[in-house]
Amino acid sequence: MRSKLTLCIFVTIISAFSLYGEEIQLINGDKITGEIVSQDERSVRIKTAAMGIVSVRRDFIKKEKVQVTQKPPQEEIEWQKELSFGYSKNTGNTQNSELTLLALLNRKTYDDEFTAKGDFYYSSANRKMDSRKWYTMLRYAYSFWQRKWYHFYRIEADHDRFADIDYRLTPSTGIGYWFSDTEDWKAMVECGIGLEHTEFRDDTEDSDELILIPRFFIEKRLINELRISQDTTFYPSLENIGDYRVRSETALMNPISEQWALKLSLIIDYDSDPARDKKKKDTRFVSSLVYAF
Repeated sequence: MRSKLTLCIFVTIISAFSLYGEEIQLINGDKITGEIVSQDERSVRIKTAAMGIVSVRRDFIKKEKVQVTQKPPQEEIEWQKELSFGYSKNTGNTQNSELTLLALLNRKTYDDEFTAKGDFYYSSANRKMDSRKWYTMLRYAYSFWQRKWYHFYRIEADHDRFADIDYRLTPSTGIGYWFSDTEDWKAMVECGIGLEHTEFRDDTEDSDELILIPRFFIEKRLINELRISQDTTFYPSLENIGDYRVRSETALMNPISEQWALKLSLIIDYDSDPARDKKKKDTRFVSSLVYAF
């Protein structure tokens, strides 16, 4: 009782000398005139003319008034926009050429993240195409539970001419967890469930499979801005035990200016049950220039 009486007297004195700002109504009928500078689950800090900044327990304040006077903080939005281009050509007894194009758009806020990605690869040997594939992905994720956990929705589409994949469409959803998300060290793990629809270029029967999609990602800053990353995604079938795919990318990124960087990537695609007469493993080493804007 004494502490409540003391608080009431204190609030009354403050209110009498406060000459600016909005009026905050208390549950006992007293009022404080000032500006709310911050609040949490237990208390509200109010800036008054007479006493400066004071802290009042939230259960003494009419909450609807606090909600009206509190100004929402300005949300910070981070954008990442990248274009990547790589080309190599060898001449002589064997003529080889490779072309890779990559576009990345990432929009990140304090609570959620949107990513769009497109990747195209082409190669030829002795003027005859021996590889052509593309991959696209759209992904949305939002954070919960101390912003370490997140829930994501993703849709992937890819094509591989020489694996006889006309197109493969994989919508999925799941949850993930960030162990670390700093400039020096990033590490996360996630697991989703999706439906994989595949249409083949040959007479192989089209398929629909329910799959799990666990993914692991790490990135480490080595020296200055030199970074190494590992991104591995598994696609095991829930209907045909033993059938699975793996996509792994190991990348080394070295900035050479504020907007340009050199990227070296080792990409491995593995399919335990490929189309007829096709290899299970496809390995690519790609060097490219990355432009960030």
